[in-house]
Amino acid sequence: MRALYSQDHFLSSTTRSGHIHHTPSICTEYDTSCPTDHNIITPRYDIDSLSRGPPPTIVHSLILLPSPSHLSLSSHNHDLTHPPMQAIHLPSFHPLSQPFTSLPPTTVPLPTPGPNDILIRTTHISIQQVDLLYARGLHQNNNPKKGHIQPPFTLGLGFAGVVVSTPASRSHPPTSSHDTLKPGTRVFGSSPSSFAQFIRLPASSLQPIPSSLTPADAAALVSGVVSHTAVRRVAGVQAGQTVLVTGVPGSLALVAAQSAQAAGAKVLVLARNAGRAEAVKACLPGVEVLGGEGWKGEVKRLTNGKGVDVIIDNVGVVKEGLSLLAFGGTIVLVGFAGRQGVMEAVEMNRVLLKGAKVVGYRFGEGARRGLYDVRQCWEGYLAAIERGEIKAVVDAKTYKGLGDVGRAMDDLEHGRLVGKAVVDISDSGSTRAGARL
Repeated sequence: MRALYSQDHFLSSTTRSGHIHHTPSICTEYDTSCPTDHNIITPRYDIDSLSRGPPPTIVHSLILLPSPSHLSLSSHNHDLTHPPMQAIHLPSFHPLSQPFTSLPPTTVPLPTPGPNDILIRTTHISIQQVDLLYARGLHQNNNPKKGHIQPPFTLGLGFAGVVVSTPASRSHPPTSSHDTLKPGTRVFGSSPSSFAQFIRLPASSLQPIPSSLTPADAAALVSGVVSHTAVRRVAGVQAGQTVLVTGVPGSLALVAAQSAQAAGAKVLVLARNAGRAEAVKACLPGVEVLGGEGWKGEVKRLTNGKGVDVIIDNVGVVKEGLSLLAFGGTIVLVGFAGRQGVMEAVEMNRVLLKGAKVVGYRFGEGARRGLYDVRQCWEGYLAAIERGEIKAVVDAKTYKGLGDVGRAMDDLEHGRLVGKAVVDISDSGSTRAGARL
C-alpha cells in the first residue's frame, strides 16, 4: 500500500534496525509491520483472554472494558463478533450542502491490535483543518485515482489517551522509551481514524505525555511539532531576526510564533480575522499582531522598510510575502488554509530579484526521505514545551463527547476559534488547563 501524506501526519515508526522513520500510521511500503487498515476490519477478538476476566459491558452503546490485564494479546485468537465502540465514521464524504453539525457518532467494531500494536483508550481529540478537508473529500488524499482516504473511513488525527494493552512479546529489544509503554501510561500522537473511543498504533507512533501537560493540552499541541520544525530546522530562525507568521489564531501559527519568539526573534503575526487581534495578543505577549487592510504597510513600518527575514506561511500569501521579504530572506510554505482551493500564481523573477528562498515544507514526506530526524524533532519540541517556551492554546468553548465533534468542526470552518478545539471524549470529563481565550 502506498504511503499516506498529510501535513498533520507526523508519526514515526521504528525499523528492525532500531532507527526512527517518519511514516503515517497505515501500512505503507516503508513499514510492513503496521496494520493494513486503521479503519474497519474483519473483527477478531481474543476469547481466551476474555475468559480470564469479566466480559465487556455495553451501556448506551459505550463499551466499558475489563482491566488492561484482561486485554493482553494471545496467539490463540478465535473469530467472534467484535465488541462495538463509538466513532465518527463516514460511509461517504460529507456533502458541502450539509453543516458539520449533522455528523453523528456511529457504532463500529473495536479495533483489533496487531502483533506490534498498542491499544489506546482515547480521552481527548483535537480538530485540524485537514479533518474538514477529509470529511468533504477535498484533500489531495481524497483523489479517487491517487488518494488514500476513501469512504468508508473514520475521521481524526490528533489525540491523547491512555494505554490499555501492549503486545505480549517484542520482535526486537527495546530501542527507546516508546518500547517500554505500560498499561495506564498517558500518551498522545497523530493517527488516521483517531475520532474513536479506541485506536491501535505501534509504540513508536506514540509520545508519553509530559507531566506538565494535561491530556487536553497534549492533544492541542500534538500537531505543533510541524510548526516547531518549520521554524527551528527549516527556516533556521536566529536571535535578532524578524519573523512574520501568517494564519493566527490557528494552532499551527500560534506554535510557530511561540517557537520563533523563544529563538530570540522579533515576531509579527498576521491574523486571518482582524476582529480576533485582541484575543491573539492575550496569548502571544510581546508579539506584534497585524490585521486589516493596512497590514503590509505595518510590516514595512515595523521593519524600517527592510522587510522580514523569515515568513512562516500557513495560508498561502507567497506573492504578497515576497514584497515584504528582506533581501536574501526565506519563505517557508506550510499550507494554503486561506486560498479556498485557488492557488496563487507567483512571478519567479520576483524570487530572483529578492534573492529569496521559497521552501515548500512537507514534514511527513521530508522526514520519510531523511531530511529531518523525527526523533530529534520531537525531542526538541518536547524540550521547548517543558521549558515553558510553547504553551497549549485551547479554545474556551467546551466540547464534550463524540457528539460534539461536528460542532467543533463547524466552529473551525467558520473561524470561531482561537487556538485548538479539543473534544473531551473521556468518561471523567477532565477540564482543560491550557490558555483560555
